[in-house]
Amino acid sequence: MLQKCANPNCENPFRKLSEGKLFLVEKDSDHSSDAGVRRWDGVAPHRIEHFWLCGQCASVLTLAFEKGKGLKTVPLRSMEKQKPPALVALAAAAADSA
Repeated sequence: MLQKCANPNCENPFRKLSEGKLFLVEKDSDHSSDAGVRRWDGVAPHRIEHFWLCGQCASVLTLAFEKGKGLKTVPLRSMEKQKPPALVALAAAAADSA
């Protein structure tokens, strides 16, 4: 169950899905306590974990997975540098028209 914002520096409690941004992260069971459990077809099941950023944090942060460290908050500005230029231009145009 979601309790609060995924930003460790924020204490905003989770109340409604319509406020903020919800993230669904698929995790292999091979790295969890469910290791060795298999479906009828021999495939290891996956777990979905939910993370939520409150509206304030979601306006400046996103969540990113870093190998060896797990999920962490990342400023949106640094993510723009990793997007293809066309996507950054579309995002800027959408922001200008709003």
